[in-house]
Amino acid sequence: MKSALITGATSRLGEKIARFFARKNYRLILHANRSLDKARLFARELEESGAETHVIAADFTEETSIAKFCGELTGRFGAPEVVVNNASVFEHDFPGRADPEKLAVSLSVHVLAPFMIIEAAAKSKKPEARVTIFNILDHKLLNLNPDYYSYTLGKSALMAMTAMWGRADRPDVRVFGLLPGLMFPSGPQTEARFVADAEKIPTGRATPAEDICAAMEFYLAHPDLPGQMLPIDGGEHLAPRRRDVAFE
Repeated sequence: MKSALITGATSRLGEKIARFFARKNYRLILHANRSLDKARLFARELEESGAETHVIAADFTEETSIAKFCGELTGRFGAPEVVVNNASVFEHDFPGRADPEKLAVSLSVHVLAPFMIIEAAAKSKKPEARVTIFNILDHKLLNLNPDYYSYTLGKSALMAMTAMWGRADRPDVRVFGLLPGLMFPSGPQTEARFVADAEKIPTGRATPAEDICAAMEFYLAHPDLPGQMLPIDGGEHLAPRRRDVAFE
């Protein structure tokens, strides 16, 4: 049975991705931190539908916790065939009013954790095995604005990591960067504001989570495609903005 690791797997996009891989009959390895109880309930729900599910807790703001997580992952399951680096911290700050602590957290969660997880998978996999990595990025990396400053710096570094893996001459470790647009209400958005903001997107609607899963399914079905970047945002990155859509 193939395995899929999903970090930040208990809500929003992570939950949708976990359900997708459950339907595809993957063994699920779900990462959680503060929502551990929720993760266990979610795992039990998936198991009742026939999925084999395991939960590993880790605080990705701490290097020792990330290292322990990687050791438990590869020790129990070896290298998963699929890794989805989805865990994220989305807190607002702004140039000139930024907090170094927020930057440190962003770099740990968005850069150090994926860095160590990918390295662990690449080093522990069997010689004949292939690993596919999906790094969840953000469409705003293609159309920068200053909101969520520390978050954006962390995601920018993750995008650079994704690009460098694509040039590392490792066809057995494919690394994709998926750049979703507006998907769920976040930050200061009310539900009504979310609907209004979604209408500003060229397609006139928020990005369905199913589109992210469909992209993963396509890449997994075509193992000869190399790692690459793919915006999945209804053309949102093509609409210039000086501020995040939630603050316009």
